[in-house]
Amino acid sequence: MSHASGGPLAALPRYQSSARVASSVWRLNPTGLAPEAVAAFLCHATRPGESVFRGVRRLPGALPRVRRGTEALADEDTLAERLVAALADRVGRHLAAGAVDVSLSGGVDSATLCALAARQAPGRVRAWTMDVHFADATERRNARTVAREAGVELVDVAIPDAVLPELFEPAVLSQETAILNARAVASFAFYAEARRQGAVTLLSGAGADEVLMGNPEALVGATARVREDRRLAREVLRPGPVDNLGVDQRARLLPWEAGLAPGDEDHPEEVRYAAWVLWELVLPPELRSASTQGVKVHTPYLDAGFADAALALPRDVLARHDAGKWLFRHAVRSLVPDAVRLARKTPRYAQTALSSPVRARWLELYREWLTPDRLGPLEVVDVGAARALLERSARLAPDASEAGGVDRLLMRLCSLAMLHAHASARPPCPES
Repeated sequence: MSHASGGPLAALPRYQSSARVASSVWRLNPTGLAPEAVAAFLCHATRPGESVFRGVRRLPGALPRVRRGTEALADEDTLAERLVAALADRVGRHLAAGAVDVSLSGGVDSATLCALAARQAPGRVRAWTMDVHFADATERRNARTVAREAGVELVDVAIPDAVLPELFEPAVLSQETAILNARAVASFAFYAEARRQGAVTLLSGAGADEVLMGNPEALVGATARVREDRRLAREVLRPGPVDNLGVDQRARLLPWEAGLAPGDEDHPEEVRYAAWVLWELVLPPELRSASTQGVKVHTPYLDAGFADAALALPRDVLARHDAGKWLFRHAVRSLVPDAVRLARKTPRYAQTALSSPVRARWLELYREWLTPDRLGPLEVVDVGAARALLERSARLAPDASEAGGVDRLLMRLCSLAMLHAHASARPPCPES
């Protein structure tokens, strides 16, 4: 499924300016970023329908009207069979429409897509994996195993560390939002190479964690990261509007609460959190980066035919023994090797520039963008404080407890400066 159709969790918010609506903000020729919206964005306090671009609003995707059951409607084997059948149906539909390429990370989600595609289109499927320094070694080994057992060609896309800083700005512009880590830049490079080698449509496992409760502790961890992000953002933001008690009320809400559209507050927190993760973190690098490179990405786990079934499953068949996707892992036991099927989830957003082999180049890039000329036009950032944070980061060990949060903020600040510079230049429409 692409970002233009399918289940509501997969539909990226669109942009709107006056009477025109577009999936790309650049078609609207924004004049820059709105200062108050920038501050809200850095504090995870963006209002419903608000974008960081001046005069541009977002039309949020609708949340699914689905609630998980509290009791099993059938025995677990029957539920498992239904789940696999629903996914096989979606994969089959995409294959029938011409999709023969699968993004294969080596995790259970992409491995299952690869196995199902290979069964339904023997000899026609190619699997694509990414060779970059922060790729998990176990998952890469598992990807090779899955491709070999499924009998598919494996294309290993090598992404040298040195190219990531140079691709940072084009990746930001393609995703139309601030980038959090080097993984989002690597996605941009990955899809460019896939297109160069002839891929037009790719199946992706994105969204499986969100609809199948793949990481039961994710909500707790995300809450901690949001609080850390806000604490660091306050170090570099100029004082903003507060209420009579001296408190910015929006910054007290979690982002999956602050960004609710009317009626969304009735949805379980799990669904609201999943939508926020997908729309703000997962799908921009997957869908927008690919689209910029001329590749269409389909996400079968987010297709309505599968997502509705997954979101209606009882919680106790999904999270069990502190592990996520329990029923799904059980369901694919005949499709995926046990080493892959039972592997623990690896962190998706922990790759920082500070842990990169080309850390010096990343720091140089940060220094180029965190200047008065480039940060000043944002109006809400204390340039001196941002530079001080940058120099502090240069002294941090890559495994320091605050390294991840500091690098997330530096990347977001640079991203915002890039977006503003590009918008202020009023470039012609990329499609003209």
